[in-house]
Amino acid sequence: MAKPKEAVAQPKPHRTGVVRFFSETVHELRRVRWPKRREVVNYTVAALLVCFIMGLLVWGFDLGVARLFALVNLV
Repeated sequence: MAKPKEAVAQPKPHRTGVVRFFSETVHELRRVRWPKRREVVNYTVAALLVCFIMGLLVWGFDLGVARLFALVNLV
């Protein structure tokens, strides 16, 4: 005896192009966990502090290399 065929779910028609892009974008933006104001302030301060420290390190390295070259009379 033959087995009955299972019902195959018909796929939904897919939107393409610009409409699909914006639809998926809106869907993803609803899922985003947006940071609180305090978190944004903390992250901004941390980023500025790291940039300042890195600037000091590069400046110190540049100063050291310039003095080393002056000591060796390359400049």
